Amino acid sequence: MITFRSLSDDDPDLAHSPLLRAALLTLQYVQEHGAIGLTEMKAFKRVFVHWAVEHFDWPGSGGEEMFRYNKVINEYEFPPLEVLHYLLITLRLGRHFKGEFRLTKRGADPTWASAA
Repeated sequence: MITFRSLSDDDPDLAHSPLLRAALLTLQYVQEHGAIGLTEMKAFKRVFVHWAVEHFDWPGSGGEEMFRYNKVINEYEFPPLEVLHYLLITLRLGRHFKGEFRLTKRGADPTWASAA
């Protein structure tokens, strides 16, 4: 059986985690720009998805690669964002409220920004 090793919050390996980097960027985006709009199906609106594709620097899914064939990208077409959206809701760092994704008190905690 695989045993997982717990990492401390200041472990240098976390700096190389694309998922952690994407989560921190999303939390910072909401703090700077306000709530992220949601579609009728509770997915992030295309404006944010476009921003995420350009800024996440996800391995194998960079901006040029994603926009080569599609001018418009939805959340479900960028799997890392779909997973991240689920994690932020599940970890209660953000929530859906009146058609928007907003940070909870826990997600707005400034200690998250210093983790990067």
